[in-house]
Amino acid sequence: MRAAIIDDDRRDRERLRSFIEQYQKDTGTEVKTELFSGGVEFLERFRADYDIIFLDIEMPGMDGLETAREIRRTDGSAAILFITNMAQYAIRGYEVNAVDFMVKPVNYYNFADKLKRAIDFSARRKRRYLLLKNGEEIVRIPAAELFYAEKEGNNLIYHVRGGEYRERGSIQGLKGKLDETMFAECMSGCMVNLSYVEKLGRDTVLVAGQTLPVSRRLKKEFVQKFMDYVGG
Repeated sequence: MRAAIIDDDRRDRERLRSFIEQYQKDTGTEVKTELFSGGVEFLERFRADYDIIFLDIEMPGMDGLETAREIRRTDGSAAILFITNMAQYAIRGYEVNAVDFMVKPVNYYNFADKLKRAIDFSARRKRRYLLLKNGEEIVRIPAAELFYAEKEGNNLIYHVRGGEYRERGSIQGLKGKLDETMFAECMSGCMVNLSYVEKLGRDTVLVAGQTLPVSRRLKKEFVQKFMDYVGG
């Protein structure tokens, strides 16, 4: 398990690290922790391989929400936990599918509860994989890294970071391979990863920078699944 702590206050960073060390002793869970003083420093070294990210909202330069948006452009499975001085700021965490938030000063027992939830969230998101054909090769990718998949004739087009894959298949068959709490159909033949939803419009949805239509028939169900996802 890998965790990042991003906070411009050194004392707060060290406090959270000490809590993680205590959690490891209490539960036997191994967590490798890295500390960063701001969003820019973190993103300069960022690869989508963190399980949990503790993120201060109020930071100079790039604040926590802006940092989280950049994270979500390439990583939909990391569990983001906001740390804030003012709870009302954390409400906007739904925009980036944050798992939860904590108000400073953080105490250990609250922290341990939130950390367990984040570990469960991350494990659930990274559990499933898709095997996709790429010419003569077969590529294994985490289902959490699929932006969306759309039907075209007898094929499915899988849109992932760095490109797309195309192979024969059906949306119904794909549904059985995906976490039903994480994916929803925005229109017939198009499954969307709710982790990458950036904006919901009247009849469109913005997913990883791509605008997709939302059908009238499926809109109510799609919106409800999205609200359940960000709320849960």
